[in-house]
Amino acid sequence: MRVTHSQADYCPHCGNPFQIIRVRFRFNGAATESVCPNCAIAAAEPEILANAERSGRIKRYVWRGLARMDSLNLRVKRIVAFIIGAVIVAGILRHAFHVYGGFSRPEIAAGALIAVPAVVLVIILLRKKR
Repeated sequence: MRVTHSQADYCPHCGNPFQIIRVRFRFNGAATESVCPNCAIAAAEPEILANAERSGRIKRYVWRGLARMDSLNLRVKRIVAFIIGAVIVAGILRHAFHVYGGFSRPEIAAGALIAVPAVVLVIILLRKKR
């Protein structure tokens, strides 16, 4: 019994079967690159073309999202960046005080609460006058 293969598995010029030279793994599946050993003609796979159309649609949505993000106010971006930086610095300081300073968690919390009025006072004093 002879198994028939699709025409996509054979070279259109010499009729030899294509050899797989590379398999690329992606989020949406695996894609193979095949070449004829005699002619060195690469096979175009319909799955890759369908994935390219789908990825083009996804890229459009990503660019639209980035365009919306560009329209955000610069002040909002700075506030978000400042909050993320503050959380990271607070975590590093808490770790350093706990591990290297030998302070317990309640002592660190009490020190932070005592430092809040001092920080607010410094911010008020160093604020730009318009």
